[in-house]
Amino acid sequence: MDCIASLIDNGSVESSRYFLSRRTVLEMLADRGYDVVQHANLISSLSDFRSRFGQQPNHEDLGFCVSHLSNPSNTVQVAFAGTDAIKVGTVMEICSRIVDSGNLKSLIIIVQSKITSFAQKKLMNLPYKVEIIRIEDLLINITKHVLQPKYEILTDEEKKALLTKHSLEEKQLPCMLKTDGIARYYGLEKGQVVRITHSGPVVDSHVTYRCVA
Repeated sequence: MDCIASLIDNGSVESSRYFLSRRTVLEMLADRGYDVVQHANLISSLSDFRSRFGQQPNHEDLGFCVSHLSNPSNTVQVAFAGTDAIKVGTVMEICSRIVDSGNLKSLIIIVQSKITSFAQKKLMNLPYKVEIIRIEDLLINITKHVLQPKYEILTDEEKKALLTKHSLEEKQLPCMLKTDGIARYYGLEKGQVVRITHSGPVVDSHVTYRCVA
C-alpha cells in the first residue's frame, strides 16, 4: 500500500499539465539543435516545477527564449497562452514578452483555447515563423514511444546526394505531410527529407525516406 500511495499525485492537474507540456517543448527544441540545458536542468521534476511556479502557475511566467547551438543568432521564443480565447490583444501581449526580437526566427505558442480569425491574421503577419501547438499534444513526447523508429533530418547536401544516387526527383520520394505529428515536432518545412530507420525483433534495420509535402 505504501508503494501505491507513493505514486499518487496530490498536486493540481493544472501544474502537472504545464510541467509535462513545458518538458516536451524543451525536449523538442533540444532535438532541433537548440541550447536548452539551462532551462531543462533548472526544473527537472514536477516537484521542482511546483516549487518554482506553484500549484496554479501563471502561464506568462512559463515562457523562455533559447538560441541554436550552431547559430546563436537564431533564437526561438516559447510562450504559453492562458485558457481564454486568443484574440488580437492576446497576440500583442505575447509579443511584448519576447526577449530578443532582433534575432528571433520562430515563436512557439502553446494554446489551450481557440484562436479568433483576427488573431490568426495578426500571427501570419509577424516577421518570424509562428508555430501554434495545443497543450494536449505536448503531454507526452511522441518520439519517445517504444515503437517509434529513429528519425534523422537530412541536410540539403545529403538530400541532393540521395536523389543523385538513386536517380530520383524530389516528387518521387514518399511524402510526409507537414501536418504530421513528427513533422510538427521537428518543425520541418516543405521539401525537407527525413531518414527513418526501423529496427526491432522482426527487422534488424530497415531505412526509408520521406519528403515533407
